[in-house]
Amino acid sequence: MSSNFYKKFESRRDKLNSLLCVGIDPEWEKLPHDCQKKEFPLFEFAKSIVSSTHPYAVAWKPNVAFFERFGAKGFSEFERYVAYCKEVDESIPIIADAKRGDLANTAKEYAKYYFETLKVDALTINAYMGKDTILPYLELGGFVFILCLTSNPSSIDLQKLTLKTKDVFLYEEVSDFASRLEEEYPSQVGIVMGGTHPSELSGIRKRHPNLLFLIPGFGAQGGSLAEIYTACGKNGIINSSRGVTLLSRDSDYTKLAIKKATEINEELAKLLRNPV
Repeated sequence: MSSNFYKKFESRRDKLNSLLCVGIDPEWEKLPHDCQKKEFPLFEFAKSIVSSTHPYAVAWKPNVAFFERFGAKGFSEFERYVAYCKEVDESIPIIADAKRGDLANTAKEYAKYYFETLKVDALTINAYMGKDTILPYLELGGFVFILCLTSNPSSIDLQKLTLKTKDVFLYEEVSDFASRLEEEYPSQVGIVMGGTHPSELSGIRKRHPNLLFLIPGFGAQGGSLAEIYTACGKNGIINSSRGVTLLSRDSDYTKLAIKKATEINEELAKLLRNPV
């Protein structure tokens, strides 16, 4: 079985002439006041963002942690959100941002939940435990984004350690590892590369011209859209979460989300006219 994620992404990218992934991070303390009053506040927020921004989204990326915080109710709202995304437009791929990473037998259970029960299109994972912890996702036909060089400041603590035997940074070796996996499972493996590291992003793109990148760090974290595109090209899914969705706690938050998503897509359309 092979993943449909890559085909969905390419189709959506070419249709919209965009790379914008709308991230859903329903942080309770920043949630619009109207949503907080609802019976299912996280779902209502996510639903309103999906309803208003789906014409501009190449992909959705819900961060599971903001739902997990509220236990069973939160997970129930997450599952309702995933179902609603498919109801609105099944052609838009869903990337569950869960950063899972565990022993192979446990990974099988995660894989079955995300790819068989929920039927999301892709999942972020941590490769620290090695290949056998990743295979269960791939064997179920899922697409995985392996954490490579993340956008947070302390990513350098481990990810930029040098491997003396190969004279490369750890994140470079992770990108090579992901590329080898992608050869075994074509169109099922990508990497997470933070947009706050444009020079490293460019270096990994040269190292792996065809690998699909999921790029957080644009907008609120300071990454520049032009720098990211120049470094990565059209095979980069550029995520914006709170920079699009949490611009206000008042009732105008959806209007502001539409305005920001439109602005981003207009800039991306201009950039995509000039292949890199």
